[in-house]
Amino acid sequence: MSDKSDLIEEIHKDHKEIKDCYHNYKAAKDPEEAKKWFNQFIWAVCTHIIAKEMVLYTTMESTNDKGKALGEMSREDHRDLKQLLEDLRTEKDEDELEKKFDAAFRTLSEHMAMEEGEILPFVKEHIPLEKRQAASKTYAMRKFLAPTKPHPWLPDKSTALETGLGLIITPIDKLRDMFKSYPE
Repeated sequence: MSDKSDLIEEIHKDHKEIKDCYHNYKAAKDPEEAKKWFNQFIWAVCTHIIAKEMVLYTTMESTNDKGKALGEMSREDHRDLKQLLEDLRTEKDEDELEKKFDAAFRTLSEHMAMEEGEILPFVKEHIPLEKRQAASKTYAMRKFLAPTKPHPWLPDKSTALETGLGLIITPIDKLRDMFKSYPE
């Protein structure tokens, strides 16, 4: 990421990575390869949505009433997504896992399409490029510090509370991640 990176570009890159993880999971030739892509999908989605709550939505909500409404609508989507991801992550039955994964990806795809069609154009119109570039750096840092597993009970409002709890949870998630396999 360069100093000139725009938050909007970073969101688009994350969306592509998430879609690629899902499609690579579906195209996997063996269960071990599929599991790696599944793990990467969970990681990518979780860090992405937490960073958006802390940076994108907070920035957006400070602009005007429409920004506040879009931020709250998106946070509600994320609450639902976190629960779907937790149900998916803890599913043991392979057939149910496939159904839940497909359903979670459909829900996530709808959310990403809404973001790309409504939220990101709103951000581009209402937040100056310089502020989006600064937010892009913060977003990258928040992704690095974000929990890598869904935690539906984690509050998504008060950014300070979400950050504080995330700093406690993230090392635990990352320790657990050391015992999982991921794509090279």
